[in-house]
Amino acid sequence: MRDYAKKYSGKGGNRQRVAGKRAGGSDQERPFRIIGVVTVVAMLLGVVGSLWFGIALQDGLGSLDKGKKAKVELSAANVALSAEKEALLQQGKIEAAAGGLGLFPPSEKQIRRP
Repeated sequence: MRDYAKKYSGKGGNRQRVAGKRAGGSDQERPFRIIGVVTVVAMLLGVVGSLWFGIALQDGLGSLDKGKKAKVELSAANVALSAEKEALLQQGKIEAAAGGLGLFPPSEKQIRRP
């Protein structure tokens, strides 16, 4: 049987060399770090942009709904006012109101035709 203890033992002054990482990283890792940072920033901008767009869309839909409600209310008020206008423009009502104010229709001598 072989004795592997000497080969793998920590004794004997032969220290294992471990490649340490430098603080800035190697030149080969730098482009990957830059790509990673750009990717993360782009994703964050995408998330923030989509949230902003969602909020703006909800606000726009809310104002659109308010506008539709106001249009319905104004249309109903317009119909009521048109009916009231037609009622007030009837010849009999105008003559009755004028008579109440002491006005009378002009005589034939007062009417001038061009």
